[in-house]
Amino acid sequence: MPGISARGLSHEGRRQLAVNLTRVLALYRPILDAYIIEFFTDNLWDTLPCSWQEALDGLNPPQLATLLLGMPGEGEVIRYRSVWPLTLLALKSTACALAFTRTPGFQTPSEFLENPSQSSRLTAPFRKHVRPKKQHEIRRLGELVKKLSDFTGCTQVVDVGSGQGHLSRFMALGLGLMVKSIEGDQRLVERAQRLDQELLQALEKEERRNPQVVQTSPRHSPHHVVRWVDPTALCEELLLPLENPCQGRARLLLTGLHACGDLSVALLRHFSCCPEVMALASVGCCYMKLSDPGGYPLSQWVAGLPGYELPYRLREGACHALEEYAERLQKAVPGLRTHCYRAALETVIRRARPELRRPGVQGIPRVHELKIEE
Repeated sequence: MPGISARGLSHEGRRQLAVNLTRVLALYRPILDAYIIEFFTDNLWDTLPCSWQEALDGLNPPQLATLLLGMPGEGEVIRYRSVWPLTLLALKSTACALAFTRTPGFQTPSEFLENPSQSSRLTAPFRKHVRPKKQHEIRRLGELVKKLSDFTGCTQVVDVGSGQGHLSRFMALGLGLMVKSIEGDQRLVERAQRLDQELLQALEKEERRNPQVVQTSPRHSPHHVVRWVDPTALCEELLLPLENPCQGRARLLLTGLHACGDLSVALLRHFSCCPEVMALASVGCCYMKLSDPGGYPLSQWVAGLPGYELPYRLREGACHALEEYAERLQKAVPGLRTHCYRAALETVIRRARPELRRPGVQGIPRVHELKIEE
């Protein structure tokens, strides 16, 4: 079944979708809360209905991708080797029906048709040290912020969680906006300041080469501030103007590109609570890092639904692309063995240190190529 397009849903339609999703989550909570590392320690296979075990037993990874995930390889046809129980088919169909559409709604941006490695709509100095995806993002978001700033009469843009300052540099030195950049990592701020100077030198060199393209207004580099923004409290530094406004109080526009986890919550809180903030343009990310309680769910209405809870691991899984998992299964990549080894090792760990249940230790890339001692 095709997935749901969120754009086509009314307000009531979105609410009904949330109700349906939480109902399904409540029904299948034991399966959703199962960790691969607990396959042996918690005897997960035997927790499945017997009819499910009969249907799934013996399927190899490519067959799981095709039959269970409904994502066959190229030229492959879905053919069941046995009659699956209706409960398993119902779960598969429900998951497909309630998922958002998997069909990309866009084509390659025209700015990359000529050269996929660089945007034709950003000049060379602004492309340096910036990957193609980020080039597209800073240009699109920067131009949107410029329009919003002009429309709302904002005197200052505040880029929260600015990282190495790519967006801030484009807005300040490319679009002429007054920009304050707030970042909690001192090292990233120092790197951003070095890149600011490098860009200024490149722009001055460009002007000497092309005297007819002279900057008419003075250039203002972003003003960088090292500050951790607490999502639970308002940040005074975020609201301070760089210059005394000519008339009345400052009019601020908040923005964040990949505002991670609770940083998105902090931006929304400042936008709703602070009269100085006229506009907000935020692109969130890492939604699994929203604190619970306090960040997840953002909607108070959803928080009132029974079964709305999603532990960190489930939220993290929701942020991953199903296609990547299906590809690993289709190709039966050697890395799949790691899950089995780790699950077997868990029996030893729990005997020695029972308190280390679900320790939250992350894996490392290409771990399957290491020796067991390593």
